[in-house]
Amino acid sequence: MNDTDAPQNPSDSGSPRRDRREGRSRRKKGGAITAGVIVLALGAYAAVDAYDLVPGLPSVLTTEPQVEVQTVPTPQANAQQVPAPASAVDDSAPVPTQIPKTIDAVLKDSKVKGFGLEVRDGLSDDVLYAKDETKPRTPASVTKVLTAAASLSAIGGEKRLATTTDFDADTNTLTLTGGGDVLLSAGDSDPGSVNGHAGLRTLAEDTAAALKDQNVTEVALSLDTSRYVGEDFDSGWERVDIAKGVITPIQPIMVDTAYVGSKNAEWRGRSEHPAKDAFSIFEKELKKTGITVTEAAAESDSEEPSDSENSSESADPKELARVESATISEIVEYALVHSDNVVAEVLGNEVAIAQGKDGSLENGPDAVLEALGESVDLGRTHLVDTSGLSYDNRIAPHDLTTVLQASVVADDSLAGLVSYFPVGGLTGTLHDRFLDEKNASGVVHAKTGTLSTVTSLAGGVLDAEGRYLVFSIQIDDVDKDKILEARKTVDDIVTALANCGCR
Repeated sequence: MNDTDAPQNPSDSGSPRRDRREGRSRRKKGGAITAGVIVLALGAYAAVDAYDLVPGLPSVLTTEPQVEVQTVPTPQANAQQVPAPASAVDDSAPVPTQIPKTIDAVLKDSKVKGFGLEVRDGLSDDVLYAKDETKPRTPASVTKVLTAAASLSAIGGEKRLATTTDFDADTNTLTLTGGGDVLLSAGDSDPGSVNGHAGLRTLAEDTAAALKDQNVTEVALSLDTSRYVGEDFDSGWERVDIAKGVITPIQPIMVDTAYVGSKNAEWRGRSEHPAKDAFSIFEKELKKTGITVTEAAAESDSEEPSDSENSSESADPKELARVESATISEIVEYALVHSDNVVAEVLGNEVAIAQGKDGSLENGPDAVLEALGESVDLGRTHLVDTSGLSYDNRIAPHDLTTVLQASVVADDSLAGLVSYFPVGGLTGTLHDRFLDEKNASGVVHAKTGTLSTVTSLAGGVLDAEGRYLVFSIQIDDVDKDKILEARKTVDDIVTALANCGCR
């Protein structure tokens, strides 16, 4: 693949640029709030983009000869208070009309040229700065911004994904049915967690209780993964990246997104057969309850359960028990803070289902664009996956800020989008960026995207006088030895926006 391939649909239409001057203030009376956000910090490096370049770490992976990537570190949860973005502040702050002068000075000093960027006023949608903003570029993990927005809009922020057991009394078959929850735990459900909100032990115990109420103590056991269809691994991904923890086959039931090995390890790989692993865990927990399993259909010699093993023979099995995931809003936040490719691809499948399509890797990208296209113009955007692993994805800065600005003025689930991003100096992939910037640390909410020749950042920031701005900054086809300088330029631009009282 080539970084600079043109998108399939390069039309240059965008959303209207309105003349209203409205804004929101942060550093005034009543203008600052905090939101209790579950943030996810890491021991060695905060939950890095699956494809972020991590300076100083040894051993790089290769998805293609020219693309160096890093493995994904094991995330650990830690609760903190972080500032909320624009949602609860007033609109009296002045508009920073001198932003072009400020940004041009940063770009002039940069050793890297070729950035595309756009800055808009969060409320009025006025474009305050634009440079090559309509040129689509390889976005890397910034792709997850579109996936997250589509999930909130199409599925709904309060929706939960259910993993169920269904019993066919005629055939005495119990079926474990995957419902899209890939953040299951092997143990008890934990209502206070996102990863592990639903547990297979809890499901097994509830199932056993329901079976015993019917005087059933012996069952055949099967697995239903029919929620997702088609290939479970994109042809553009690399199988070697499964062992590196970057991705796994996308199936509708997993434990801990298919990570394997000790949770205390700094780096973990993922499983080649996540649904089968979850099935084995459930079977073990069911047997512990005293239920005898006479046949476990998924324990075949095949790599994955066959079609006959994926569904009950009965036309009318009865649901016995269920466990439900965290909300889609919480799952979206998890995907964004961790930059988790597996969760992002599952969300793409779920958007397709919400749009009335089959859940599949093929349908996910188009479904994401369709869901967003109902309210914003994404005419230049081309997606081949929903996580950003592919170099063939193309998004223009203007289209990203269109989505971001729409979230600022939204009055539905989409309104939370920016608040789910990593926070500068505090969380996720921004935990070690903007640390020494007094006005930027804690007030930049943005999604990172990095490949060895790409760096991008898209999100929102409150300027020094309280105006809320949304931005998208992208560059691709960068010499590898200049990628850190490119990232510094991105951070310098965002810091300048945070410090700006640019009237």
